[in-house]
Amino acid sequence: MPPPNYNARQGNDLKDSVPKKHRDLKVSIITRVAEVEITDLIIEISLFEAIDSPFIHGELKFADNSGLVTALPIIGQEEVKISFTRRGHKVEKTFACTRVKGIEQMVNNAAGVVLTLTSKKHLTNAVSLFSKSYTGLASDIIQQVHTNFFKEEIEIKSPSGSAHNVVFPFCKPYAAISQIIKKTFGDDGTPYFLFENLFGEKPILQSMQNMLEETKEDQLPVLTKTMSNNKDDIGQGSRHTPNTLGRMYSYSIDKTADTLRLLSSGSLINNTVRLNIANHSYSENSFNYEQQAKTIADLDPYKLYEVDEQKLDSNLLKTSISIELHNPIAFESEGVTELNTQTDAMALTKRRSRLNRLNNIVRVSAYADSDPENYRVGKCVNLVIPPNLPPLEGEVLKDELLSGVYIISRLRHYIKGEDYTISMELIREGLSKPKGNRGGGGK
Repeated sequence: MPPPNYNARQGNDLKDSVPKKHRDLKVSIITRVAEVEITDLIIEISLFEAIDSPFIHGELKFADNSGLVTALPIIGQEEVKISFTRRGHKVEKTFACTRVKGIEQMVNNAAGVVLTLTSKKHLTNAVSLFSKSYTGLASDIIQQVHTNFFKEEIEIKSPSGSAHNVVFPFCKPYAAISQIIKKTFGDDGTPYFLFENLFGEKPILQSMQNMLEETKEDQLPVLTKTMSNNKDDIGQGSRHTPNTLGRMYSYSIDKTADTLRLLSSGSLINNTVRLNIANHSYSENSFNYEQQAKTIADLDPYKLYEVDEQKLDSNLLKTSISIELHNPIAFESEGVTELNTQTDAMALTKRRSRLNRLNNIVRVSAYADSDPENYRVGKCVNLVIPPNLPPLEGEVLKDELLSGVYIISRLRHYIKGEDYTISMELIREGLSKPKGNRGGGGK
């Protein structure tokens, strides 16, 4: 098993070298007339990021022992400024408080107050209704909409694989962006995601395949359970033991291959009816994921799968029929991209297949130390987990089927007291290939 290769920088502060510790936390509530620091009253902070969410949101709980809720007052119209540093990376964000979620009575007339936090862009979106037409690559349209309404550029890591002529009638910015993302994909033909990192500078637009290929596997951070040890001979704690930083404390495998869902949804095989509403024509097309949307991972668990002694590529199994609407006049421009999506009758069927497989093959929940450089949604980790068998003395084993490269799809930042930990959802659309494996599943 390879050793963890965490390369996140460490600052000069000792807390940067200690697992689970943050420093310089400052939290303030801003009302129309005052800004009040409540750092010493904080009980816990939870902030969430996900590859299918274009902004950060979360919750904050603080102890009110001086009647702040009534005196300010706090009524769900405030701003909350949060700043802290972890391992030399500083984050400073201002959120909109949209709701006082709960007030729970504690001891000595104090109360625990929970505030719902969201990005200020979420509020802007709620009051921005527009009607406008756009033409060009999908990634350029998304950039224009986001920049026009939120005054913030997007980092486009993967250009889109389709171009569009589209009119948005009485639409909100995020609804328009969502509509485009559901109709497009990266220039590599894989699903597209717009997301934001807590420690990032701006939102990111990136394809699934680009996430997997952005960093070589041997350079990915290794996420594994390791014993906390101190071999430092000059008494500097864990300053010189990076294996203890960013390590995983626990994990659970929540899902491994939801076969019934994948079959029923047409993610593996499907009959697609493509309706061209511009010229009132249609075509029927047979979809097989292995031929049209091949698994990127080393091992395809459904390559040899059979139902009633019929393989998936036999064309004898009928799982579902899906309708794919196509409007070359109003929504797609011909000949703009190399993918030539006008002639690809199953472009959206491929996208749905990849998304469903990505969410229903393997899903792992991991609880770990924070690492702001390596642990962000959209990034990958090399997950190393032990097999379900006892090792021989001195032997270190690895589960060769379930270990491997995973995409971080969801991440929860959790601050309580001086501790800062994270929980992650890791996903992949295939498995790793153990030695001697033929490369597929069974009946």
